[in-house]
Amino acid sequence: MERAKLIVKNFGPLKDIDIEVREMVTFIGAQASGKSTLAKLLSIFEDENFRRDDLITFEDELKKYNIFSYLKPDTFILYDNVTKNVCLNHFKHENGISNKSGSTNWLNYTKEQKIDHDIISILKDYINYDLTFTIIKAEYFRKVLALFSTNEKNKDLVDYLVSSRNKLADISIDKIFELGNIEKKAENYISFYEIIINILPEVYTFDSIYIPAERTFLHLIERNVMGLLKSGVNIPGHILNIGNEYEKAIHTIKELPIKIIDKKTKYKREGQKSYIYHNENEKVDLLESASGLQSVIPILLLIEYSKSLKEEYNFNFVVEEPELNLYPKAQHELIKYLIKNCLIERKNLIITTHSPFILASINNLLLAHDKGQNNPKEVNKIIKKESWLNPKNFIAYELKNGKAKKIMNDKLGQISENMIDGVSDAFANEFDKLLDL
Repeated sequence: MERAKLIVKNFGPLKDIDIEVREMVTFIGAQASGKSTLAKLLSIFEDENFRRDDLITFEDELKKYNIFSYLKPDTFILYDNVTKNVCLNHFKHENGISNKSGSTNWLNYTKEQKIDHDIISILKDYINYDLTFTIIKAEYFRKVLALFSTNEKNKDLVDYLVSSRNKLADISIDKIFELGNIEKKAENYISFYEIIINILPEVYTFDSIYIPAERTFLHLIERNVMGLLKSGVNIPGHILNIGNEYEKAIHTIKELPIKIIDKKTKYKREGQKSYIYHNENEKVDLLESASGLQSVIPILLLIEYSKSLKEEYNFNFVVEEPELNLYPKAQHELIKYLIKNCLIERKNLIITTHSPFILASINNLLLAHDKGQNNPKEVNKIIKKESWLNPKNFIAYELKNGKAKKIMNDKLGQISENMIDGVSDAFANEFDKLLDL
C-alpha cells in the first residue's frame, strides 16, 4: 500500500517523475536513466539525521550522494510520507528553496510558532497514530502502560489502554486526557508527545542503508575508512559512510553461511582478514574470491549487522543492482533473502536493477503470496512463506526518457510480462534475422 509520494521535475536525468512509494520499490531501466538518482533521493528523505537536524541541508545531502550538480533553477521536488492522513515526513524544493518537516522535528516548529486549533488537531493525529502502533506491540505497550500504572487513580485509564490494545482499536488522546483528568490545552498535548518520543525513541528512529553498486570497493577500504574521512579524499560521502558501517559489520559478524550460493559456502572473519570457505578445509581470501562473492558479501554483512543492533531502527534498505556478477539462480536466492530480511515490521526495501531475471524472480514471490492464500502448505514447500511478497506492498517502475512508467499490474498482482519478455523478444528477433540471411 502507498506509504509515500515523490514528485521530481528537472533534476539530472529526471524530467517529470510522479511515483507512489510502497514498502518495496523496484526501478529498472537502461544506464543513466535515473534509477540510482531516485533511489538516492528516497534515501535522503527517509534518513533520520536529515529529517531531524535542520543544520543538515538538502544541498549537503546531494553532495554526499554525488548528485548536487543535478540541481537546476527550475528543479521541483516534493516528498510526502502520509499514513492515516498524518504527514509523518514532508519535503519540498521549489525555486531554489528547500523546506522539510517531520513528526519528530515538528515539535520545535510548534514551540516557535503561534499554536492554533489546526496545529492542535494535527498534533492529536500524530499522537493517536503513534499510540495505535505502539500499544499493539507488547514491549511498547508495557512502556506506555508504565506512564499511567503508578497511580491508583488512573485505573480507568489503564483499563482503557488494555481494552484498546486487545481490540486493536484506534486510541484517542482526548479520551486519555479525560480519564487522566488532564486539561486539553496545546501545552499538554506537546508535553505528552515529547514523553512518548522520549520513552519510545525506536518508533521514531529511521535510517537509510544505501548499498551502492561500487560495494566491492568496500573490501579495499575496510581498515582505512576513518583515515579517508579525515584526509578528505575525493570519494563520494555515501560510499565512505557505508564503508564505515561495513567496517562495523565485519567486526560484528564473524561467520555467515552464504546459502544463496550453496549450502557449503560460508564467510568467515579471521584476525584482520575475511575469507570464503568452500568447504571445511578450502578457503580463499575474500579479495581473491569470485567477483560474485565480493559483490554479495557486503549486502549480506550489512543486513545481518543491522539485525544485530540492540536499538530498533526502522531501516530503509537501498540495494543497487543486486544482480551484479551473480548467476541467475543466485540472483533469485538473493531476492528471496532480501524480502525475508528487509520487509519486516517497519522496514522498507528499494532495488535498482538492469536485470529481467530480478523482475522474474520478484514475480515468482508475488505469485507465491497469491497462491499461498489457498494452498499455504504446498506453496511453502516451493517457496518459504517468509519470502512471499504481498502485491499491496510492492510497486515497480521502468525509467525511460526522464519519466517513470508503472509496470506493476495491481489487478493481477504481477509485474507486466511485456517488461520481462521484452528483452528476450529483442534477442529472438535479432536471432531470426540472422537465420534468414
